[in-house]
Amino acid sequence: MNKKNILFVDDNDNVISGIQRQLRPYRNFWQLFFAKTGQQALELMAAQPIDLIISEIMLPEMRGDELLAKVLEQHPATVRMIFSGYTSEDSLQKALEYAHQYLTKPCSPENLHEAITQVFTIQTCIDNPQIISGLGDINQLPSLPKIYRELNAAIADENTTPRIIADIFAKDPGLSAKLLQLINSPYFGMKRTVSSLSEAINLIGIKRLNNLLLSAHLKAQFPAPDPETTLYMEYIWQDAAKVSELARLIALAENQQEDRPDQAYLGGLLHNLGLLIFLSRGGHKLKTLIEQVKHTDIPIRQLETTIFGFTAPEAATYLLSLWKIPPRIIEAILLQNTPNQTDYDGMNALTAVHVATCLIEHASAQDFQRLFNIELDLAYLERLGKTDRLADWQLLATKVMTSHLKK
Repeated sequence: MNKKNILFVDDNDNVISGIQRQLRPYRNFWQLFFAKTGQQALELMAAQPIDLIISEIMLPEMRGDELLAKVLEQHPATVRMIFSGYTSEDSLQKALEYAHQYLTKPCSPENLHEAITQVFTIQTCIDNPQIISGLGDINQLPSLPKIYRELNAAIADENTTPRIIADIFAKDPGLSAKLLQLINSPYFGMKRTVSSLSEAINLIGIKRLNNLLLSAHLKAQFPAPDPETTLYMEYIWQDAAKVSELARLIALAENQQEDRPDQAYLGGLLHNLGLLIFLSRGGHKLKTLIEQVKHTDIPIRQLETTIFGFTAPEAATYLLSLWKIPPRIIEAILLQNTPNQTDYDGMNALTAVHVATCLIEHASAQDFQRLFNIELDLAYLERLGKTDRLADWQLLATKVMTSHLKK
């Protein structure tokens, strides 16, 4: 078994000693390296491949977020974490620009081990080096400028409610994912996973969103896309809105309890996040994909793998897993085309998202509508004993599509 290389960067000798002591039981699996400054860390990484870097944010000479920015540029395949006791909003904002995760000090051995293990488990599950290197800069997801303006205007309005903000977030899968990453980070110390956009906004507070989220997410300046790409982006938003709404209605119709309807909703909202990742990095590859979709019958996932080296669901899964999005939501996205691969025999977000994606019609998707088509897996529904519910779900789908035609 090849050991994973982990680099800790901290100028406090006591912290380093504590980490060495805490992680000693895992020395057969992980090789630990240590540096006290950002420059030492970069020199070490130039000589030694590092799978994961975990840095204090308040370092001498070079701040931790500045170090991670350089790591992103020079070693994009390395997973980046901030590990700090400085939990000001400013430090969190800067860390979220470049870090995949934010861990707070003090951190129990169990929590530190869990965070590290999750990163390497994700990499093992995806098992595609092209994803890890291709998605090094995970924070620059594309969003439509009009959503930026709408969200900023709503936050500035003193009469704004969490529900209004949530409705705006729902138009943008990238911002929705970022919000969930933020609320489920150790900074907020939640005792449970938050899956609801409204709840996340209510817990964070509307006035804090601008500093904590928008400043981190919207600093990147996206060039104006060409007309064809604009059409493609618009359709992703429209499709996400319909699928998420239908997935939630299906979950409610099946008496799903607690946050399961929210998980179905978010699974639907983010189900094509991988296409947004392609859009943000696609360039000529994205145009090649669209042309192949238009003029060939080659399966979509085969085309994606040939052109990008990985599929859209795989890309989204890797990204959302690093952000610690709830596992049921990730499963719904990864297995949306092949739900029968799940080991779970009950109704959940995967069921709702798969069915919603299949039942929403894509008549207005122009020539690239095949990107959004999924064949209903009847064997999966039979396994769950849900085939008799299809007629009712179809009625819900018709209701959703009709309501969107009126908008």
